Amino acid sequence: RGSRVRGSNPTVVQKAWGALLRARVAAMAGILPRSLRAPANVRRFFAPHICRSGAIVRPLLSSSPRSAEEECIAFWANKQPTAVMLRDLCEMGLDRKRRRQHGIFLHEELRIRIAQRVLELQQLPYGLPQRDGIRTVIQWYTEHLLALEDAPLPSGAAQDEAFTNFLTRVFEEHTEVIQELAFGVQDLMAEMGPDYEAVQPEIDSILRRFFMARIGLRFLIQHHIESFKNRDGYSGILQLECDAAAVVKKAAQDSTMLCRAHLGQAPPVVITEHVVDSEPFTYLPMHMHYVLTELLKNAVRATVERHAEGFDDALPAVRVQIIYGHEDVIFKISDEGGGISRSRLQDVWKFMYSSCSKTPWASLRQDRRSQPGEGDSAGNPLQRPRLKSAGGVLAGYGVGLTLSRLYAQYFGGDLKILSLDGFGTDVYLHLSRLGKGCESLPQGVLYSPSMRDSSFEGETEEELLLMSTDEVNFLRKELDALRSSSATGAKACRR
Repeated sequence: RGSRVRGSNPTVVQKAWGALLRARVAAMAGILPRSLRAPANVRRFFAPHICRSGAIVRPLLSSSPRSAEEECIAFWANKQPTAVMLRDLCEMGLDRKRRRQHGIFLHEELRIRIAQRVLELQQLPYGLPQRDGIRTVIQWYTEHLLALEDAPLPSGAAQDEAFTNFLTRVFEEHTEVIQELAFGVQDLMAEMGPDYEAVQPEIDSILRRFFMARIGLRFLIQHHIESFKNRDGYSGILQLECDAAAVVKKAAQDSTMLCRAHLGQAPPVVITEHVVDSEPFTYLPMHMHYVLTELLKNAVRATVERHAEGFDDALPAVRVQIIYGHEDVIFKISDEGGGISRSRLQDVWKFMYSSCSKTPWASLRQDRRSQPGEGDSAGNPLQRPRLKSAGGVLAGYGVGLTLSRLYAQYFGGDLKILSLDGFGTDVYLHLSRLGKGCESLPQGVLYSPSMRDSSFEGETEEELLLMSTDEVNFLRKELDALRSSSATGAKACRR
């Protein structure tokens, strides 16, 4: 089942969770952590030969000559990405000289991160890299990497503008990544049938890591693009004094409009604010709007389906409370849509799970065969699937809640659901304050994925706490298998 590291050093195994995460995910992604580059067992698995520097000089799992394209991917993927501090990004967005220096940094950093995303996808288990959709995304990312190889270094004003225009094209091209990856996963689901349930924790863990890394990648790109001509009150895509209530109102308008278009009516959305800390709230309104729209779409749809009988019913309101706390801004969204049973509550965090009986994926697949996709960067910063109808789709993709939680967790926040089965649901969205201009950051932000690079080294207990129960159970099984394999290898050596 996918790639495994055999005969691991016992000292690696003793590190338990951290070692397993690094070794297991590195094996899937084809990326060698620094701590694993020297042992012979890793060299035998990953490549016929590795240089003293750790650079791979033969293709993974292959002894055939590599193309120039493969050489480029291997060269950049073997480098260590660099963590970027939020405070530095915020200051860079307001300083033209620092922004140009950051552009030179991005010229190399983006190649490292994109190459690692390519290898992640190439080393997916269960034949996923060869499936339609995922193969397409691998091709797109490879094209971006090769284009960056030829992109001008933004050392001067003219080159800086040219590089910004280039990044804009990269950001807006091939925007149906979620859609294409979903097609590949759905093919696997259809092929495996009921057996897919056993491997879903592994697939979800891989997808979660891929999308979290992609959030960081696209955040860096879009922040650099927007900082070329800053809007008032912004540093790039960071709004220095974000108006959370205004974002909620816009998300409420968008979700109720969709609900009326698809179900004929929508409940009222009542918004209240409670101010505990009046300090400015620095955040990304685009991320916030996407998450709140997903949550409110679920709330208004459930309310209509639970209570509506015609097209002009008196429906219970969906209530949104905004609490401006010291470390977080918390959104509590309450509905009376019938709730979720305890047995199904963990299912909502699985990729491709939806409570909607009719999924839009079938029509999207047919649409995909007949015409090319278009950019949709204004909707989801990760790129939502291209929608057939101008008004959008209310529900059924099975990715909204999972991606919403990743957006919140990226900056140290979280998304939690409490349900009263038979009555309604309360959703708690915690968004971390990013300090005043990203200074004096809360501890939750300091340990968040946004403050680290996109590699698989140095996983902390804080990161483990972000994992689902299914993923923890999967890793526990893998850890037992790794220990058993190491013990068997040690006995064989003693003999």
